[in-house]
Amino acid sequence: MGKAIWWWDMKRPEIEQHVKQDDIVLFPIGSTEQHGPHMPTGADYFNAIGIAEKISEKRGVVIAPPLAYGSHPYFHYGYMGTLPIRQTILIEFVRDIVKGLVNCNFNKILIINAHGQWWTLNTAIQEIALEVNAFLAVSTWQETADPMIREVLETPPRHADESEAALGLYLYPEKLDMSKAVDETLGSYIDTARFCKQGCFGFGDRGGCFAIEGITAFPQESKAMIHGVAGRPTLATREKGEAIVNYTVDVLCALIDDLRKRFKVGEIPALKPQLRVEYY
Repeated sequence: MGKAIWWWDMKRPEIEQHVKQDDIVLFPIGSTEQHGPHMPTGADYFNAIGIAEKISEKRGVVIAPPLAYGSHPYFHYGYMGTLPIRQTILIEFVRDIVKGLVNCNFNKILIINAHGQWWTLNTAIQEIALEVNAFLAVSTWQETADPMIREVLETPPRHADESEAALGLYLYPEKLDMSKAVDETLGSYIDTARFCKQGCFGFGDRGGCFAIEGITAFPQESKAMIHGVAGRPTLATREKGEAIVNYTVDVLCALIDDLRKRFKVGEIPALKPQLRVEYY
């Protein structure tokens, strides 16, 4: 296993030489958000970095400088420690970074998302695909590792909970204080059990009609949760986090292998539509 390759450590000639050999790049995106009394506000950021580093170590791909701020559902706003940016701003930020990476000849871009902003990033790459001929993929670990999450976790992924604390215990245990972990539930203005999917993002959930980001049925976190926790972090273990991270890394390494098998360096499928009038 090699050493993670960070863009910000490389000199310009090193980047020029690297992209001639491999045009795949990882772009980690997290957020700055309160995660209760037991986890750091940079938890999502650290998760994205940790997953990206393990992929880079295994496959030798470059990691672009990560984004530490993210978009949030409305009910995250107003909680001390959370620094949200608007959905439209994140889309434009990602658009510019992707264009910058492509202009540096990196044609295959894997976004490593570790925050509940999947709807924003999925929209971003759909719009970018109308402008840029590059392979784009968004991997949110709660979605990518859903089979393993079902196997090892006792509760569905939510926030500062069993799932996120487990990743923290594996990737950056020195930043957690599990002696302060408190189990807590985010309330709802409707019958959550009947109408809402029980896991964060709605990935892999059984029952319920709406993902929590698809309905405005939740009170402000700062008013509804004393501790800022939605879930049961007391159930978290390092072993659970390791299993989830390794599953995610293996899936994305397999995708990298598939891309390398199908396309030579500098070669990409014809993705950008040929239009009489451009939309962007």
